[in-house]
Amino acid sequence: MLNAVAEDSPPQTHWHWKAGLVIETPELSHGILGALQAGGAVCAFKFRPDTAPFEIAAAIERDEPDILFVELARTTKRATDWIAEVRRGEDKPLVVAVHNTPDPSEIIHALQAGASEFLCLPVAPAIYEAMERIGTLLELHRTATFARGHIAGVLSAKGGCGATSIACHLSTALHTASPAARILVADLDYQAPGTHQIFRANPLRHAGEAFDSVRRLSSGSWREFVTSISPAVDLLASPGKATVRGLHLMPEPWRAESLFRFVARQYSWILADLGRHLNPVNWIFLQNLDELFIVTVPDVLALYQTRSILQTLASRGFDKSRIRVILNRNPASPQDFWVESIEQMFEMPVFAVIPNDYISLNKLPRDRFEFPCDTPFGRAITRLASRMVRTGSNGPHTGSQPKAA
Repeated sequence: MLNAVAEDSPPQTHWHWKAGLVIETPELSHGILGALQAGGAVCAFKFRPDTAPFEIAAAIERDEPDILFVELARTTKRATDWIAEVRRGEDKPLVVAVHNTPDPSEIIHALQAGASEFLCLPVAPAIYEAMERIGTLLELHRTATFARGHIAGVLSAKGGCGATSIACHLSTALHTASPAARILVADLDYQAPGTHQIFRANPLRHAGEAFDSVRRLSSGSWREFVTSISPAVDLLASPGKATVRGLHLMPEPWRAESLFRFVARQYSWILADLGRHLNPVNWIFLQNLDELFIVTVPDVLALYQTRSILQTLASRGFDKSRIRVILNRNPASPQDFWVESIEQMFEMPVFAVIPNDYISLNKLPRDRFEFPCDTPFGRAITRLASRMVRTGSNGPHTGSQPKAA
């Protein structure tokens, strides 16, 4: 229970929820309705507390509210029985008990009966902080009803291998291969971020702010941190070189894990651009990946770096079955020779081959992002996306975690 005496502070983000009211006291009703309106929530229905529970249960079944504000002290039954009857055995909607005063006995009875929060007069500003906590609980409830998204890291063997370009264009191809999917491109390259340039975007927020706010993230507040590229694709921009001058700005491992867990509930696919080679920053993210795409090119230094990455991952216990090698900028001929030689060198198959199609990429518009679907590059990315959708349906990995760097 929280009833602060600070100045009213309306929410900074929208509450994308439905609420029901079972309240008689005018001051409580007025205060809650005003706060809901300020936060963008919808009031689906309003009843008096002495209304028959079966009528309220029918309204809940019809309107499916996320939250129910109730004067439990004025209902016709014991709080425990009343909540169980209107919910009809379900664990929703979440119940917020309200009362004129912060009576300790009422607080205890309400929480013991199953209420998630307790509010009293004055309603504001306490309701704003309570609703932030309610938002977290709603996210936990929704976790059980949505399949976990697939998290794929994209790592460049060295600078200039085209990993960022592949990640950006792959997001569009994944949506084409799976039209119902929502995709997040997370730019976690702390050395030379480039997704915003390829997407022709100007992000206002970045990943560092999302990591800092990870304890307060909800489906409503998340929109503040991402840039919409298309209706199905969002970008979480990198902090950029200007703000990363030392390793002290790396996110703590628990923040990285929490953010990945959150975005996996919001998106079908998460493509994490991890920058070039293995480094202390991207190592933090590896344990959260379902698979890792290593993008290399057919030149000696890139292939040497790729072998070094594979050896390092193996020595630290990273599951080899989660690793995919992509050969980018492959010459038109002799393609088969290169692929066969690389597979022998790495003792693993090449997952995808992307042709050297500089001419098509150089013709792309400079003022907007466009996927070159009818080019050799675009067709190869489309095939890669289709293969990912087919093989990525096995769910999250259950293998070993890499050892700490």
